[in-house]
Amino acid sequence: MSLVVTVFVPEGIVMAGDSRLTLAYQEHKKEGEKPRTVEHQVVLSDNAYKVEALERADVGVGTFGASIIDNMPVSRYIWRFERTEVGEGESVTTVANKLVSYFRSQFPRVDVGFHVCGYRREEVGSVPYVYFCHTTKEAEPKRWNADEQGEVKFGVIRSGDTHVVDRLINAKSLPVFSAMPLQDAIDYAVYLITTTIETLRFEPKFPSVGGPIDVLVITPRRMRFVQKKELHGMDV
Repeated sequence: MSLVVTVFVPEGIVMAGDSRLTLAYQEHKKEGEKPRTVEHQVVLSDNAYKVEALERADVGVGTFGASIIDNMPVSRYIWRFERTEVGEGESVTTVANKLVSYFRSQFPRVDVGFHVCGYRREEVGSVPYVYFCHTTKEAEPKRWNADEQGEVKFGVIRSGDTHVVDRLINAKSLPVFSAMPLQDAIDYAVYLITTTIETLRFEPKFPSVGGPIDVLVITPRRMRFVQKKELHGMDV
């Protein structure tokens, strides 16, 4: 399971994700004459990558749902997708559609979802696009940061294990995203994931969210990680 959070405000888009890699498997037991199935969940790692920067197109991708496909992490396929399917300067809309098609064709029975974000040059200037995509739950990428008339709106979307975040986000007391500075958007995204991780320490539930939090920031001028786990040696 995962938790990815995307906050979109006037100054830019913030994409954040945890690093926990989990596995669910079933064990079939026979007790007397009655067989039964027991489902187990285990934590495999706290070093998975859930947020990726596709530098060829200046597009960010956050992943949730299936975290392992054919015994490899989803991030491996995102890297492969960028190398083989993404052209230089392709629009965020094209990337979102290609990404869903790629995973549906390669892994038709796998449930995996994405946040796909970036800016697109239009007559009015650089316009932000925030897409929610899913291989089985959405027929096509759905744009979340625009109203029915196509006007840009600001807010937050979250996907994955959201049961804690859903308690934190109250429609009657949301932040004023249209006036939120970019640094506050970063802090808000990290707050939602950090609070989820800390809450799961104490709730009698499987801790599906954990590990370091990676944070990617996209603006009309640049895309960069402001927080990202790095490879390192072991402390002795």
